[in-house]
Amino acid sequence: MRLILISFLAFTVMQAQSIQKLIHTALKNHPSLQAIEHRISAMDEKITLSQNFANPDVSFTINDIQFSDPLGRSLEPMQFEALNFKQKFPWFGKLAAKEAYTQAQKKVILNSYDVAKVKLAENIRMRAYTIKEIEARIHIVDKYIDVSKQNIRLYTSYASTESQNHTNSMNASLLLTKVKIKKANYTSLLKSQQAQLRYLVNSDVGTITNSLQMRSPKSLRYYIDKIENNPLYTMRLSQTKVAQKNERIQALESTPDPYVQVGYFNRSAYNNYASISIGASIPLYGSEALKTEAARKEVLAATSATLDYKSSLLSEIQTMYAKLTETYTIYNILHNETLPQLEHMFELTQASIQQGADLFAYTNLLEQKLNLEEESIAIKAEYFRTQAKLTSLIGEI
Repeated sequence: MRLILISFLAFTVMQAQSIQKLIHTALKNHPSLQAIEHRISAMDEKITLSQNFANPDVSFTINDIQFSDPLGRSLEPMQFEALNFKQKFPWFGKLAAKEAYTQAQKKVILNSYDVAKVKLAENIRMRAYTIKEIEARIHIVDKYIDVSKQNIRLYTSYASTESQNHTNSMNASLLLTKVKIKKANYTSLLKSQQAQLRYLVNSDVGTITNSLQMRSPKSLRYYIDKIENNPLYTMRLSQTKVAQKNERIQALESTPDPYVQVGYFNRSAYNNYASISIGASIPLYGSEALKTEAARKEVLAATSATLDYKSSLLSEIQTMYAKLTETYTIYNILHNETLPQLEHMFELTQASIQQGADLFAYTNLLEQKLNLEEESIAIKAEYFRTQAKLTSLIGEI
């Protein structure tokens, strides 16, 4: 029996995990992150590819086929079979520019990986705090179910002496019904949230050890000073660099790549010979200049979008922080002022009931106390969810 108890306790401890542990598990196992990891790995091949020359052209030519004698290959000197090899060589700096461009693209994917990790951590925190909220609500509701049942028994015992207590008993029964319905709703919602958390963690989830213990919020300056750690902002900066590297490539395209063509000519009745051609495309119509200008404007657009996002991010942090301080203030009002006063009134009402006072007021007060306690739990959970969003906005996992 002792061994069974020890095994059960050990299993329970193993199943109990902190939110940070859940996040750590998700970051190792989640398929959405593994998909980005494969994309990052693929960029290494693309970087190597950017340093390759364009594929050469190889051609075989049979020249001067006479219709009167198609198979005759010694009728005149112009009859030959030729093997040609043509290779284009990138102009100075183009390969380096392509490598820098591909490296910048890889950086964007790396940033998207960070964005995905931070977002995954935020979603796990949001679900976990919601689960803790629902569990706390169920705990409170269970307590009020027991109290309601006790009240019904109390009212039933009084009903034999006072007809008014029939009404009180009905009110207590209605309260019990409401509380039971609440518990059923919370139980269903809890299962739904747990299923979503299992998907996010990509693993079974046991008991969450974190408590909804309120602490005063950090300063607004703390979050603003870390605004540049936001991975989405960093990704916008990387996208701007991609646009800049592309502008560099388009500017270099104004200088055409030279090519060399070598041919070997075989003649049946005459001497064989070789030929060498050197050439380049002519930027005659100004297409390269137009592409360079378009790329320059893309850089300006990306820069403006980055500045706009930074301003939007600052506004979002300030908005979330205002909500954080609001929930903290409301919690203090409920926890330090309203609930203690209500608890005192509740105790006085209980004492009055012992002396035969009206039980209807007690039932009404009990329902109010339940609602306020649930509101206190909801405010605490909202405080932690808002804190999770702020944590995500500054790029912390």
